[in-house]
Amino acid sequence: MEIERRTLEPLAGFSGEMSFYLSNLEELRNRLRQTVSDLTQEELAARAFPGTHQIGNLILHLGETEASWIQRIINGAEPDDEMKKFSHWCDTTERDFAEKGYSAEECLERISQIRAKSLELFVNFTDADLDKFFGYNRADASRVEFTLRWFLTNHLDHEAVHRGQIAMLKRILRGGEV
Repeated sequence: MEIERRTLEPLAGFSGEMSFYLSNLEELRNRLRQTVSDLTQEELAARAFPGTHQIGNLILHLGETEASWIQRIINGAEPDDEMKKFSHWCDTTERDFAEKGYSAEECLERISQIRAKSLELFVNFTDADLDKFFGYNRADASRVEFTLRWFLTNHLDHEAVHRGQIAMLKRILRGGEV
C-alpha cells in the first residue's frame, strides 16, 4: 500500500514554535499563489455580484493588513509613505482594482515583498515572544492588547478566509469551473 505523508516542516532560519507558525503562513501563501496565478486582469477586477470585493483587491488586502499589523503594531513603527503607497494602505477594498492595472503576478510580488519584511522582523523573535503583548489604541480611547501567539493564529485565519473567498469568486466568475 502506498502512503502519502503530509507534515509541516519548520521554516528555515527560525526555531521552535515560531518556525511552525511562519511555515504555516508560507504554506497558506503558496496555496493562494496556486489559486490566483492563472487569473486574468479582467478576472482580478471583476465583481461577481454588485457590491462584492474584487479578487485583485482581496489579494492586495492580505498585504495591506500584514503591513499594518506587523509593521505598525508588532514592530511599533508607523510605516513610511513609500510602504503605505506600496501596500495600498486603506484603499484595497474601496478603490476600483482596474485603476491599478496589476496582473496576478504583480499582486503576488507585492504581497511577497511585504511578507519578506515581516520575516525580517520575526527573525529576531523567539518562542518566548509568543506570549508577549502588543497593542494599539482605538479612536474611542480604549486599548486592545493581544499576544503574538494570538496574532499569528488570527493572521493565519485571515489569510485562509480570504483565500477561500477568492477561490469562490474565481469559481463564480468562471461559471462554476475551478
